[in-house]
Amino acid sequence: MLLILRTMVLALFLLGVAGCGSSPAPTATPTPPTPTPTPAAPTVTPTEVAPQIVESVPSIITVGIDPAFEPFVFTQEGRLAGFDVDLLNAMAAEADFEVAYVVSSFGEIFDGLQQGRYDAAISAITVTDARRALVDFTAPYFESGKASVSFYNPGQGIAIRTDNMTIIGPESLVEGMRVGVKSGTTGAEYAEENIGAEIVAFAESEPALEALAGGELDAVIVDISVIVGYIRNNPEAGIRITGGPVNEESYAIAVSKDKPAVLALLDAAMVKVKESGAYDRIYNLWFGTP
Repeated sequence: MLLILRTMVLALFLLGVAGCGSSPAPTATPTPPTPTPTPAAPTVTPTEVAPQIVESVPSIITVGIDPAFEPFVFTQEGRLAGFDVDLLNAMAAEADFEVAYVVSSFGEIFDGLQQGRYDAAISAITVTDARRALVDFTAPYFESGKASVSFYNPGQGIAIRTDNMTIIGPESLVEGMRVGVKSGTTGAEYAEENIGAEIVAFAESEPALEALAGGELDAVIVDISVIVGYIRNNPEAGIRITGGPVNEESYAIAVSKDKPAVLALLDAAMVKVKESGAYDRIYNLWFGTP
């Protein structure tokens, strides 16, 4: 019996030693999750962040003007007067801006706009393709066929002495004759391109018409309204208009190409004076009756 107990104790002892010496089963190491890549920040180009430069609308517009186009622009008792002046002043009142006029010769107007001496110009300025290459234009404010009296239509006319019965149109201005023009105008351009007579250029229209009255010229080609104004102011000069307009034209306000905000402001102001009735009142004041 004692031998059996010893055998059992020895068996238990050997079993415990065997249990202590064995290694536990290895534990599997978990695989870490693959990290999700962070999206790259979008590339921003300089043009996407650069601020846009917007031209501010000026409160004062500097306007070149040649007061030698009665009844559109002239001087009266030392002050600027005429249809163009009244119209632009009304536009300024409607659109809440001021006008600073700069008196200039017509030949200087386009140079002045290009060189930044003023923002815009008004003086019965005819719209042409050649001028559009130099400046911008508002919508026309005076066009052929719109005036109630024919001699107020924009366009160039031929002035002659009242005793001249041979000149009846541009085809009558031939070699051997002398024709006066105002430098830089569409009348001067027309004469250069269409007549065979000698062209005599003047800085202003009035001296040309005076030379015509004095017998130094055979004719003068200039704006019809200018001829009519001279005849009215100088009835003794013995000048008349022959034929009709040699061309059809429209007048608009010229604006520097560097001033798009000024162009937009003037176009908007033109719409306002027409909607308010101010344009019609000014028109009738200057052109409503012969």
